[in-house]
Amino acid sequence: MALDVLKRYNTQLSLALCLAISGAYPLLANQANAQITPDTTLPAGERSLLDLGSGEVNGKIVDLIKGGAIRDINLFHSFLEFNVGNGQSVYFANPAGIQNILSRVTGKNPSNIFGTLGVNGGANLFLINPKGILFGKNAKLDVRGSFVGTTADGIGFGNQGVFSASNPEPPSPLLTVNPNVFFFNQIPDNMTRGSITSRAKLEKLAVDNLLLLGGDVEVIEDSKISTNQGGNILLAGLSAAEGQVALTRDGNKLGLDFPNGVKKGNVRVINSAIETLVPENGNVDGGEIRIIADSLEVETSNKDQGISTITQGNGKKGGDIIITTDSSVTVTTNNDGENKPNQGIFTITEESGGEGGKITITSGLISVSTSKETEERSRVEEDQGIFTKTAAVGSDGGEIILTADQLKVSVFSNTDNHEEDTEDQGILTKTTNKAGNGGKITINAGSVFLTSDRSRANIRDQTEEGIFTKTEKRAGDGGDIEINVTGDVLLTNKGTIKTKTTSSGQGGTIEINAPNGNVTLEDRSRIQAWTRGSRSRRRGDQATGNGGETIIHAGGTVAITEDSRIENRVGRADGDSGKIEIIAGELLMDSRRDLQSQSDSGDGRPRSTQTQITTNTNDNGNAGPIVIRVGSLTIIGPNRSGPDGITTSTRTSRGNGNAGDIDIIVEGDFILKDQAQIEAVSQRGATGNGGEITIKAGSLFLSRRSAIDAEARNNSPGNPGNISITVKDKIELTNSDITTAVGRNAGDPERAQNTPGGGNITITARSLSLKDGGRLEAFTQGNIAAGDITVNATDFVDISGIGLDNDDQPTRESGIFTQTRNGAEAGGGLIQIETPSLRLSDGALLNAQSESGFAGGDIKLDVNTLTVNNSQISASTSSSEKGTAGNVEVNAKDSVLLTGNLPDKSKSPAGIFAQATEGGTARNVTIETDELTVEKGARIAVSGVPLTEEGFPETEVDENGDVDQSKLGEAGKLTIEADSLTLDNGQLVAATGKNPTNNEQAATIDIDVPGVIILDNNSLILADATGDDVDGGNITIEGGVLVALPLNNQDKGSDIFANAQDGDGGNINITLQGLFNLNVLEDTNAFIGSDRNIDPSLAFQNNNSEIAALSFSGGQSGTVTRDITNSAQDPEILPTSLVDPSALIVANCPRSGKIAVDELGEFIVTGRGGLPPSPLDPINQQSVLVDWVTLDTEEETIEEATSTPTPEVSYLPMRGKRRTVETPTPPRRKKKIVEAQGWTVGEDGTIILTAEPNNVTPKSNWYSPRSCGSQG
Repeated sequence: MALDVLKRYNTQLSLALCLAISGAYPLLANQANAQITPDTTLPAGERSLLDLGSGEVNGKIVDLIKGGAIRDINLFHSFLEFNVGNGQSVYFANPAGIQNILSRVTGKNPSNIFGTLGVNGGANLFLINPKGILFGKNAKLDVRGSFVGTTADGIGFGNQGVFSASNPEPPSPLLTVNPNVFFFNQIPDNMTRGSITSRAKLEKLAVDNLLLLGGDVEVIEDSKISTNQGGNILLAGLSAAEGQVALTRDGNKLGLDFPNGVKKGNVRVINSAIETLVPENGNVDGGEIRIIADSLEVETSNKDQGISTITQGNGKKGGDIIITTDSSVTVTTNNDGENKPNQGIFTITEESGGEGGKITITSGLISVSTSKETEERSRVEEDQGIFTKTAAVGSDGGEIILTADQLKVSVFSNTDNHEEDTEDQGILTKTTNKAGNGGKITINAGSVFLTSDRSRANIRDQTEEGIFTKTEKRAGDGGDIEINVTGDVLLTNKGTIKTKTTSSGQGGTIEINAPNGNVTLEDRSRIQAWTRGSRSRRRGDQATGNGGETIIHAGGTVAITEDSRIENRVGRADGDSGKIEIIAGELLMDSRRDLQSQSDSGDGRPRSTQTQITTNTNDNGNAGPIVIRVGSLTIIGPNRSGPDGITTSTRTSRGNGNAGDIDIIVEGDFILKDQAQIEAVSQRGATGNGGEITIKAGSLFLSRRSAIDAEARNNSPGNPGNISITVKDKIELTNSDITTAVGRNAGDPERAQNTPGGGNITITARSLSLKDGGRLEAFTQGNIAAGDITVNATDFVDISGIGLDNDDQPTRESGIFTQTRNGAEAGGGLIQIETPSLRLSDGALLNAQSESGFAGGDIKLDVNTLTVNNSQISASTSSSEKGTAGNVEVNAKDSVLLTGNLPDKSKSPAGIFAQATEGGTARNVTIETDELTVEKGARIAVSGVPLTEEGFPETEVDENGDVDQSKLGEAGKLTIEADSLTLDNGQLVAATGKNPTNNEQAATIDIDVPGVIILDNNSLILADATGDDVDGGNITIEGGVLVALPLNNQDKGSDIFANAQDGDGGNINITLQGLFNLNVLEDTNAFIGSDRNIDPSLAFQNNNSEIAALSFSGGQSGTVTRDITNSAQDPEILPTSLVDPSALIVANCPRSGKIAVDELGEFIVTGRGGLPPSPLDPINQQSVLVDWVTLDTEEETIEEATSTPTPEVSYLPMRGKRRTVETPTPPRRKKKIVEAQGWTVGEDGTIILTAEPNNVTPKSNWYSPRSCGSQG
């Protein structure tokens, strides 16, 4: 491959260069004196001649080498030995017309240059010695053309011949052109090819090109090679037994082209410098450095050491560095405590130096290791590693392009108590001082490994360490970082990839592509795209551009663990922060760490961990979006209390921008656990809105206090974003939250009307499970309403259990909550659930609550079955500002079952509630279902007053015993439409403490049940009014049959009451087809206690069931109106005594008996009816058979035909039996119970009662009595 060398310029500089054979041989300086010995291989008249003291250069007497063989533009010299002694100055004479001076050494020893070697003219100088070349500490090179030092065997001239040192012959007359190839011949096995080593400080060389081609090339022992005025440097090695290396030209720029597969030598720069320099007064482009080798080793310990191009003058471009090695490039820098900037491989372009110099490195392995140990002082400025710095006004920063099978970057620093630290280490580009755009870093590798072991305390630093670009001080756009790997990317131990822009331009973008591998950040590592202004905007370097993006694409896993982060930030700037995009097979975020390794915060306290993906803005810009597309996603927090934990978030603070949106798509499982968080937040003081959160996944699991939050925090005029979650399978929250929130004084009503936001939560899944403190929450304490919560689950919603709080106390009920909190200036949100099966158990809650003067949200349930077991559904208000509770609406196609009490200390009844305290207003509860069961102390209530365990009002009284009227609220209406209703120690209560504020009646109960209503075991239907001059509510019951079941020795009566403590009692209106086992209570004082209210012990002590409309304090009692279709049974007490079998079963044998007594069967009577007049008579054909009943709990399935009409059958569903519908049914219609008019017999012998009479022809008596036979 051709290797170019920079253009020649005529300004003369001095050079001190030392070249030596690898594996140094013992030579003394005085041995080199006067050891320039010409050989006899040139024709007699053309042999070289050393003429001592015969020349003068720059006023100094020098030794001249004269003679030689001239071939047109070429002058050939040949020496047996060629050495320049200490203090000696040897110059080649430069006859007119000569462009190239070629000098070969044919002896057995290397050349030792300890003095000055030069050309007395502008010709190029070639020094060829296969045995090696050594330039000592005091050597100088004074060449104005190009200098080529090589250990090749010879140099060729195209097809015209070779000038060889190992096979010396006179130069052919044809060698009249520029040389174009170096020949390396076969060498014996016991010999090594000569190499090149520098131990001298060789500065300000005036050469056009400095080319060193040896076996190995070394620049060591605090030496330096430095060209001036744009001179180029080319270092190369060839260790192969034989081969050819082409010498190329591009104008005056020299290059080398190695054949494929040839074994190259090594280049080492140890505590030394190779440099091209354009000084401030220069008007040329920076010189280029090019290195070709098998391996390159750069090791530094002092400032300005390494390989560098420095352009300070007025050129158009800084010098480039191009390095190509087969095996490795290793850069090791070390700062032992002093201010020693600029170490490694770097380009610096200053002032008017033009476009920044570029660094291009191609190798098998690129390894960068930097280290610094610094003591206390006020300011440190230091750069180490591979970097470019550009400060030229209007010019773009230098790029870095690295291509390798493997890239390793290791950064170590140990600093303490620095006032301001700017020690940048690693691989970096810096663009500053009104320059153009920042330099880009491009890495193409098989794998990338980055570690940064940093230890510092109490530092106000601006240090960047790792792989980064920095654009500052009114420069242009930030530099980008692009990393393309075929394998993995690993950042560990604080490893950092970062773009930072503090100028007016756009921030740099970070892009990582690993299509077949993994990207891992572990142990406090970072990927950051920052845009940030100065602390004082008056400095003129305020950042106004947008932040850069971070894009990561990986075919495998993206893992962010142990307090690592991916973050895009905008601070003290007006621009937007950039997008974060992650596309991968899997995303893993794990914040867990060994606790013993966490006390490294510098003050002895355990270090907080925050494993994050975050975009942030704290000024006028918007936070960027976060976009994630993965096969699976797992986020694991630190599993301990505190604000740290694991977070993916977008935030705004102290600014006008909006928080960014979070958009996540997961093909498989999405898991958050151990306090993991996803949040889009408008921070305190920010005027922007919070971001939207959209999640689509196969399944979603949250556990151990994990959370998904969209918030507008306290004193933020912005509005929260919405949360939308759609999964193919299940969502499970265990002691975790999905929350939207409007903080205190937060929210903008006008903005909420015109823009998206407001904190809605929408859940779509096959199933939703909230367990052991799992919650969906939307609340407001600000100026806009709380968001709505909408759940659509195609299979079921299951809410159960109570979880532990931060103090490990069981206080976190599972549930769905909307809330308008104290101080809010708007109402609560809606809870809406649509699912076939909704189950609440073990203390779970559905709660729409108002703690302010504004209305709470409604609850709407559209289900097939609803089960509330030891749990509550509640719309409530509890504010002294007299708020309004929301409505509860239940549409359950099949059944509603309410059972038990809450498992907490209160033992409050389970059930469905619309309730108000502190003088507020309760709204309505509406339930529509086929089968409604309220049992085991459960309750359905609309209430403006507290209720006792038995369901009666419980009021607070003052010191005079008077009821505190300010605590009494207004109740709404309870409406029930069902095919059947069973209360088994269940309660339906409407209790008000105020008269209604509208024309409707307060605390009313409407029950419409065309089937059967069963009251059992201390059940209660109550409409009550408590408070001064408050009239009682009405109870309306319509439908089929109402039965108070027979009593046993333990049960007490069930009651229906419409009461008023001070006002008029409510009315009870009953319109039924049958009413059984309830008495109308006429004595208004029968159940009144000392507090002039119902005494539950009196109401239930008589083992009877009563209906009463009462007023207890002088008001007019209400009325009980009954409209019973079957008046013969109005009311009827069902018999409870056993059947007397003596009248039904004959005691002797049948008259014609022929059957033995022991062969007779048993006859058991259950229920009533269906018997003949006597044991000896047959059943009358016209007798009506009455079905018997059982009090078991077995499940009864009733199939309702929808295709063909069938005769209507009257039946009496029993307590405890539930109805399940196997096929779709038409909309519910009003049903009534009618007396059977006929019967038919099915194919299986089943007798079916019908509503229509049968037209039948009476048959003869089929009964023939049987005889006993002999009794013998």
